[in-house]
Amino acid sequence: MQKSSREYIIPYIPHAAQMPFHQDRYKVKFRLLRGGTGSGKTVAGVFEILSWLLENAGAVGYIFEPTYKMVPRILIKTLHDLLGFPFYSNPIISDYNKGEHRIDLANKSQLWFGGLEDPEMAEGPNIDIIQVDEARLIRHFDTAWLVIQRRIRGSIPGKYPTGAFVTTTPDAPGSPLHKFFDNPETRNPMSKSYNMTLEDNIHLTKDYIENIKRTHHGGLSERFVYGRFAAIGAGTIPFDYSIHVKTIDWGNIKEVVYGVDFGWDNPSCILPIGFDRDGRAYIPDEYYMRRQTPDQVITEAKRMQQNWGHGTFIIDPTEKQTIQGWNAQSGIRAVKSEPRRDESVRNMAGYFPVDSRGIPRIFISPTCVNLIAELQGYDESIKENDHAVDALRYGVGSKMKRRAPKGAWKFG
Repeated sequence: MQKSSREYIIPYIPHAAQMPFHQDRYKVKFRLLRGGTGSGKTVAGVFEILSWLLENAGAVGYIFEPTYKMVPRILIKTLHDLLGFPFYSNPIISDYNKGEHRIDLANKSQLWFGGLEDPEMAEGPNIDIIQVDEARLIRHFDTAWLVIQRRIRGSIPGKYPTGAFVTTTPDAPGSPLHKFFDNPETRNPMSKSYNMTLEDNIHLTKDYIENIKRTHHGGLSERFVYGRFAAIGAGTIPFDYSIHVKTIDWGNIKEVVYGVDFGWDNPSCILPIGFDRDGRAYIPDEYYMRRQTPDQVITEAKRMQQNWGHGTFIIDPTEKQTIQGWNAQSGIRAVKSEPRRDESVRNMAGYFPVDSRGIPRIFISPTCVNLIAELQGYDESIKENDHAVDALRYGVGSKMKRRAPKGAWKFG
């Protein structure tokens, strides 16, 4: 093992549930650090891969997020939190090549990063250490994970220790993630799983923990509070990944609206929704972030308009002051969502069935990982884990409401 002789200090103090994961560095080939939302998975993972690279001068590492758009929102933010802002001013960093998605460390190690929108994005040169963050949101994780296992043969075979680990909120029993790490009958013998709950993170406020507990029950609580694999009941929406998820062609879009849902402990979400001349809806992008100030959400709204075109922002009708504040902004037009919740859910659900040709009235980009995850378990009778779905129903539900002549739509 090629060890660096120089000492580096990263201001990170792991809590008790993170420690076993770190202590098994070099001892376990494949590790899964699973935990509830906010339990400290990503920060532990980024610290772990930095430590590995600093201890092995000249080694090469890679961090994969489910999509490249999650890199600045999650990975870069975590680097700022760990190393100070801007992270590339920290003395352990010698260069940050944003164009190549690469960080050079002072000891000649390299850290690359990217997205896994397609499993083939995991292909490339041999690597020493790989982190996969939020694996439950990765399309075709099983295929991508096989590629990753092939890549950890060492940048210089035999010179450095090698390994890979996953940091994520878990999905359902029987998933590829569960089979590889947790099922005693199928787990890889070189793997180990480590569990964290929200209550393990001493840095979370009591209010945050209680709010998540209060709004998550059953399988959602098992996953997002206690970090355990759990099934979530079938939802209200007839969502089918193979039918509704596709690469979006924005060239046929004739009109754009934006669905907006607000939160603090729960995420705020903005979805651009384009409609073609036949009234089909297309969702190419998502903004999905917790603990964002109103100014930060407005900034993101303006950025989305630059990317996807000007359109009306359709907002939760209870947010009257917010709607007024948004309309005071230059270039922003905001209105409240008109239909009642039950009606807007039915309106939204009406986009998902296929016609006689097998074509639905809604298509979602594979980069919208949070919207897809919520649709897969959405249940209109349970008001939780539905922030992206709420933004969607505000947009498509209100759109259908405004377009429909009296008596044209009937749901039952």
